[in-house]
Amino acid sequence: MIPIAIATAVTLALYYQQALLLLLKVGQVFSGVFDTSVPAFPLAGMLFVLMFIGLKKHEFWERLAAREADSFISIAAAAMAVTPLVAAILIGPATDSYAFAGIALVTCWVGIVIAIRPSLFSFLFPYLGLYLAAVGTVGVLTTSFGDPLAIVVAAVSEGITTMFHIPVQWSSVNISFVSAGGSPVNLFISQECSGIASMSIFLLLMGLMHLDMKPELWVSAAFAVGGSALFLVLNSLRVVILIVAGIDYGQALLWNLHGWVGYAFYIVGYLALVVAYFRVKSDRGMPTRAGRMGGQRGPGLTGSS
Repeated sequence: MIPIAIATAVTLALYYQQALLLLLKVGQVFSGVFDTSVPAFPLAGMLFVLMFIGLKKHEFWERLAAREADSFISIAAAAMAVTPLVAAILIGPATDSYAFAGIALVTCWVGIVIAIRPSLFSFLFPYLGLYLAAVGTVGVLTTSFGDPLAIVVAAVSEGITTMFHIPVQWSSVNISFVSAGGSPVNLFISQECSGIASMSIFLLLMGLMHLDMKPELWVSAAFAVGGSALFLVLNSLRVVILIVAGIDYGQALLWNLHGWVGYAFYIVGYLALVVAYFRVKSDRGMPTRAGRMGGQRGPGLTGSS
């Protein structure tokens, strides 16, 4: 527990501003304030990483108790822990974001723990790599692919509104309709509304499951592609629900739903895909820890199937 306490204290001391930024978001959630304009994906990613480390807590504690010494790993890990701080000093306001806050806290904590216990390097580094890949690339992906994906979301949403004869006008990503009360409403699907953040965290979740259960690569790849397509559809359904709310009940309900309905859809999507992933894994007889242990009980078990 001492290395964890030290790592937590050092992380909070070096990155207290980033911790306060994320703590504010947590406070909003517990207060019932859901607002998708304040991104939750860094916190969601941290939650998933902690959850999957918890699944291997016995291995984590065993490695934490080991007192192996490796000066190179310790020095490199300590340098990694302060890298976000150096970036914040050099770049300045560009690092004032929720994504950077999550990256800084996770990188520092993992770096300090590994610096104290180098035996944890091979255990923790894959989790850190997955988190950095998922959270750190959201901004770049949104800038590069946000507009094309927003066009796809608009096309799927337009198809749904046409199918159900919902009175709305479409012009690429621009939406026009008359809300309850007769006032015209003009909206557009922006890069941030394209759903890239939710897809990135879903891919993080897939990577964590693959790391934990080690199925055949094509199974994880198929779920990654199919799940990304599902989140595109869920995002389109979110847009349609907002349009219907605005037409039938007015702009007040539209903007109220805009703050939280996406979270509800994405959480359902995460849960559905995780359940399906475990089911496919079980149906295909992929080895679990229990299965591997059971296969070693007696010489006649392997031939009986």
